[in-house]
Amino acid sequence: MFRLTVACGGGIVTTTLVTDQLKDALKKAKIQHRVTPAKITQIANIQDQDMIVVTGKTTVKNVNNIPIMIGISLIMGVGDTQFIEEFLKRVKEIEEAKTHGSN
Repeated sequence: MFRLTVACGGGIVTTTLVTDQLKDALKKAKIQHRVTPAKITQIANIQDQDMIVVTGKTTVKNVNNIPIMIGISLIMGVGDTQFIEEFLKRVKEIEEAKTHGSN
């Protein structure tokens, strides 16, 4: 199960827009997932997730070393296909590492 947090300024509108696109991509790739919404101000301390996608620019790092991707292209519509491709590549790498790490 891939655990994803999607974060935006308010944690609602753009999070929903981006979440829908990421859920669709994960579903098409047949990757089981759970998506949790959050505010950008919360990303530093998020735990128990595999990745964080934020809808705006940020330089904040996660204290638990959870990878953060900037997903603004999903809102702008420019570079969104490339973002989804990179997102899925990283998801698969994380899932593979989890599988091999549990052996």
